[in-house]
Amino acid sequence: MKMIKILFSCLLLSALPLMVVHAAEGADTSKQLASAQVETEMTSAERSAFRKSLFEGRCQMCHQLPEPGMLRPNQWRLILATMQQRMQQASVPPLTEDETEMVLEYIVEQSR
Repeated sequence: MKMIKILFSCLLLSALPLMVVHAAEGADTSKQLASAQVETEMTSAERSAFRKSLFEGRCQMCHQLPEPGMLRPNQWRLILATMQQRMQQASVPPLTEDETEMVLEYIVEQSR
């Protein structure tokens, strides 16, 4: 049963970046609440899979995925802030604050 739950979560989460991109611009608050609620209800493995999906789905929309170990966490925070600005300039919905933190957590987790 747990494996089915994980597989379903992964399937659902693989579609999340597409749903976020196509979401209405006025839905930012509901997206933040949904992201926070989804992460709160997950196990550690599910949170990791969710963060990975978010990182891959959103970052790969515009460029190849970076190697997480190439920078320190404080450098990644600056890079993510720069990417947020570039996403806005390209008319791509930027990550919510929660999503940004999840991506940063994933990158830091992977760089160890």
